Order: sequence, then C-alpha cells, then structure tokens
Amino acid sequence: MLPAPTAGARLVRPPPPTAAHRGTAGTRRAAGFAARTRRGSGFDRAWALGVGAARWVRRSRRAKRAKSDLVESEEVEVKKSQSSYSWEKQWYPVLPLSLLQGVGPEPIKLLNKDLVLWKDGEGEWRCTDGICPHRLAPLARGRVTENGELMCRFHGWCFKGDGMCAKVPMAHGDSEAEGRLIGQDCSKLASYPTKLKKGLLFVWPHASAKEALQREPFVPEELSESPNWSCFDVPAGWRVWLEQSWDPSHAPFLHQYALPNFAPEYAAPMEPFDIQDLGDDGLKVKHGGYMQSNMGMKADRRFVPPCANSTSYLYPDGRIIGFNFYFVPTEPGKVRQITTSYFVPSQNEDDSKSNLKGNMMQMSKVVLKGRSLGTAEKPKRDLRASWMAWAETRWPDLAKVRRGLETWKLLQASARGTRAEEGPAHGPNGGKGLLGDQDNTVLSFQDSVGLPAVQKKELREPRVSQRFGGPASEYLLETHADALVARFDAWIAQRHGGPFGRMDGRGDGGAPREQLEAAVFDRWAAHTSFSKDAQAEGMREALDRT
Repeated sequence: MLPAPTAGARLVRPPPPTAAHRGTAGTRRAAGFAARTRRGSGFDRAWALGVGAARWVRRSRRAKRAKSDLVESEEVEVKKSQSSYSWEKQWYPVLPLSLLQGVGPEPIKLLNKDLVLWKDGEGEWRCTDGICPHRLAPLARGRVTENGELMCRFHGWCFKGDGMCAKVPMAHGDSEAEGRLIGQDCSKLASYPTKLKKGLLFVWPHASAKEALQREPFVPEELSESPNWSCFDVPAGWRVWLEQSWDPSHAPFLHQYALPNFAPEYAAPMEPFDIQDLGDDGLKVKHGGYMQSNMGMKADRRFVPPCANSTSYLYPDGRIIGFNFYFVPTEPGKVRQITTSYFVPSQNEDDSKSNLKGNMMQMSKVVLKGRSLGTAEKPKRDLRASWMAWAETRWPDLAKVRRGLETWKLLQASARGTRAEEGPAHGPNGGKGLLGDQDNTVLSFQDSVGLPAVQKKELREPRVSQRFGGPASEYLLETHADALVARFDAWIAQRHGGPFGRMDGRGDGGAPREQLEAAVFDRWAAHTSFSKDAQAEGMREALDRT
C-alpha cells in the first residue's frame, strides 16, 4: 500500500503512460485476464477461461455476420447491375424469308420456348406459342385456314393473329363452353412481335410489344436489301459459338488447308486488342492480323447483343471482306447460325477478274475437296500444270485470273453443298462444308465435355486471368489473342451469364464420341428439316439415282 499523504501535501497526478506502456485496449485486457488467471484459485481460473472463450465466440460471430453482410451486399449490387438487362426483350433473327414458303405453320425454338410462325389473313407473319392450350398438341402440325387463322390438327381449335381463340368445334351450340373458352385468357396463345428486315424474320420473345416498337433489329448497313443468308442449326451452345467468333487466332490451326495460307506454320502472334465496352449495346474491337499473309490487315469487330457478330477486314490494297454472324440461342447446347458476307474489291482491282462480289464470299461454307486437318498431299504436276506455271511466271496477271476462277468454283460448289466423300447435301446451302464441320467438331466437345469438366471441378478449378482479370474462367486466358474472349465472358457474367446462365452447355460429358460426331454431321437436323427447297432437291436427287 502507498503511504497516506501528510497534511498539507499536494497530490500530484502521475504522468500518462507512453505509447510503449499503453498498448492497445485488447492487449491490456489480455494481460489483465492472464494475470487474474495465474493468481486466482482453480475456480477463478476456470471462470476466467470460460468468460474469455465466450467473448471470443461473440467476437467471431460478429465478424462472421459482418463478412456475410458484406458478401450479401455485394451480391445485391451485382443483381442490381444485372436486373436492367433482359435477354427476352431483344430482337432475334429466326429464319431467312427465303426459307419461309407458303403461310406456315413453321416450328421454331427460341430461348428454349416452343414457338410457331404463320401468316395471318392480312399477310403478316405471326409468332405464337407452339403448344395448343386444349390438349397440348403441337400447333406446328396444324394448318392455316383460308381466313388466316391457325388451326390445331388435334381437335380443330382455331386462333387469331393475336393468339385469341376464335373457334372450338366441339363447343358449337354449347353457349356455356363457348363463353368459357372463346376469346378468354385461359385459351389464349402468347403472341410475340415480329419484324422483317433485309430478308430476315426477327422475333421479340416477350409480350412487351410497346418496347419492341421502340427498338430496331440489328442488320449491318453494308449489306444489300436481300443478302444471301445461310442457316444451320449447330450442336453447341450460344456462348462457345460467340467466343469462337471473337477468336481469329484459331483459324490457321483448326482450319488448316481449308483456305489458302491457312496452316500452323503461317500463324503469327497477335498484338493487343483495342476493346471498347458499350455497356448493354455490346463491344467494339479493333485488331490486326493473325497470319503472315494478313499482318497488314485492319479488323473491326462488333458484338451487338443479343447474338450478332459483325466483322470487316480491311486489307492494305483496299479490299474489304465483311461477315455477319447471328448465333441464335434456340435451347441450351444448341444455336441457329444465320450468316452472310460481302466483298468490296480494291479500287485498283479489275472487278471482272476478282470473282468475289457481293455474297459470294460465303466463308462459313467454303469446301476444299480432298483436304482435311492433316497435311495436304503435294499435287502431282502434269504437263498442263507445268505449262501453266511457266506462263504465270511470264504473265503474272494470269495467276490472279486462275486463282479467281478456282475460288469462284470453290464457292459455287460450296453453295451447292457438295463434297466428294459425302454425296448429296440436300439442296442450296445444304452442305456445311469443311470450315463449319471443323468448328462443330471442336465446339460440341468443348461445350458438352470440356466446360462441364472445369465447372464441376473435375479437371481443375476455374481461375481468374492474371492478365485480364474479370470473373473466374474455365479457360486459361493469358495471351493477347485471348483478350476478346476474356472481355466477352466478363460482359455476359454481368448480365446473368447469358440467355441460359453460365451453364449453357448440354453437360452430357458421358455421351459417346460417336454420338457427338453424329450430331455434328447430321445434315438433316442442321438444315434440310426446315428447308423446303433442300427437301425438294433431295427428292430429285433420290429419283435421279433410281
């Protein structure tokens, strides 16, 4: 004990402790707790330990709640940023008008919805649900009546262009049944806005007709009013097809020898991309070449939501080759690919020699007979070939004419869809050709086997790119050539992961390889099933062989 102060003595406050002596509040409490525990009785020590443990549990719970609240608030912020974008409130091309013959009905699949197209009494193309509300029969098996109503084949129910039920044959004379069914919401088909633009029929798969009127479907201005559209259903998901279209560096490897100068030895590393994020309006990109033969090329690519890739290549001599791809999400693991292209010759080039005008550059269907993913055999040079080689060295323009004619023949054979090893290809645009088959073979595997293996963490865990950042990806994206795929994946991650979410693929990793390949090369499912011209030509070819 301190001695009592003497009379008249002045009390002096001790100096405050220094920072070294003061420490933190937690340190002082811990020191006091330890001291009490050491000098107290056994009961006191046990009680002190219990109090300390209770305090630690309370602090841990508070920290956990704070972390949970933080994560939840971040998730709410992400949901808020995504909530403004709707994949249904968009214009999707569904078919070229050239494939819509007669008045329908024509079945389509869009965003995993079974829909039907048909022409009403006023000559307008309509899109409604494809399932009859009565007994759930397929309306695509029905017909369009003389007064422009869609009639179900099962029991004859008829529907107007706005989806309202107009007739129930079995309710004729039964006023009670007619009152419950005709013109009622319970029997109404959902109806979706449609629009024609440059030879394509677009559908807005949402009932918000007023919003649809305020938006225009995207078709590049560079295209003519009636482009030559090709249309195929392909067995791979929306995401992987769009990723592939943002990755030009795959061309010299996957499409080896499919086109001149396409070979691994001609590949060249890509320079950094110039990427502009347009928000909900998509992405704009500029980049250079990816092969030795196109290093002076300037490419402009644009992703226009929900499913368009519009690309143009400007070459040093002034030539422009443009492509427009639509990858329409029909259902998880499948897309409808609608494509066209255009060619602008150089001002210094004689148009009569180029043989590459308008839509003749259908690159997605180019076929080079006798070539495959392997190395190409060197052709044997006969007397005629030797003479041509000598003539081309003397008259260089002759080589340009020859290459132009060969390309023209190549593209014409492609348009007919013929390949020596596969026989008839079922009509115009019926044969996908080497390029499309190569893409399908890789992408269908990637979509149904590769991506699920990482998503399920069977192969490895998704990782964040150290170069590009963004969300964790199934891929290893670290080269400049990967920039657009990384940016595209980040764009869709901010918008619900795409039309079907992140798990877009089929995920049937156990499917036999033969089954996957059969789907890739199924020409009937890819094109002929919805092309009346292709079906007719296939019948003619069959009759010619008999």
